[in-house]
Amino acid sequence: MLFSWLRNRRRRTLLAEPFPVRWTTFLERNVGHYPRLPPTEQARLGNAIRVLVSEKRWRGRGGLFVTEEMRVTIAAQAALLLLGSERDFYPRVRDVIVFPTEFRTPVAGDDWEDDFLSETPSAGQAVDRGPVLLAWDAVLAEGREPHAGYNLVIHEFAHQLDFTHGITASVPDLGDRALETRWRYVMTVAFEDHRRAIRNNKADTFFTPHAADDEMEFFADATEAFYCRPADLKELHAEMYALLAAYYRVDPAAWFGTANDDEGNGFSVRL
Repeated sequence: MLFSWLRNRRRRTLLAEPFPVRWTTFLERNVGHYPRLPPTEQARLGNAIRVLVSEKRWRGRGGLFVTEEMRVTIAAQAALLLLGSERDFYPRVRDVIVFPTEFRTPVAGDDWEDDFLSETPSAGQAVDRGPVLLAWDAVLAEGREPHAGYNLVIHEFAHQLDFTHGITASVPDLGDRALETRWRYVMTVAFEDHRRAIRNNKADTFFTPHAADDEMEFFADATEAFYCRPADLKELHAEMYALLAAYYRVDPAAWFGTANDDEGNGFSVRL
């Protein structure tokens, strides 16, 4: 109880300060979603960014020094998932570890500093009750081009929401009994349809092949599409879009207009 009171007091003090002007420059340069947001949502995003930058531990690996610009750029993309509801700012995530480019992850069960690494390179990983690992080059490229359809930060932090709230293991709070009744059916059918398409070697699937791995990967991939290809998702999977809009409490299709600017085409590991 005392910890919560102190934390909330620190946050109030933090948010009473003006938003740093230089941070706005970072957002305009590196976060393609930012200029699309209406002013009220830009302000909410700014508040979430400040909390995430302040409360998470930012650590570089592979010789990378994590700059202020990197912290703000990553925090902004993670904060997009918090615009409609703070969800306590990813309470299970203490560390965000940033690599310059693709990395090989430690063998499961070993310490994160261990030298025994897997043979599979990845650009991102989310660990339940552990860190989020990100490759900076992918973060920057995908953050600047949201209409390309991919966003590593959104994908990995969607996993963290899933870990915390058990989204794929149950039914999230959508504030609407009818929508909650439909959640499990709609998401399961869409996942099974996608997995069947991948098994049949269908080349033009909307979701990535990685999304066929399991329900957790599918949810993270769907979240990427919701934020980066909202018009396409709304057209092809209208009921899923409505469910995700109820969960995240935002409407990205309104940010992008009636269609994405360009054609664009995702568990815990981003390959």
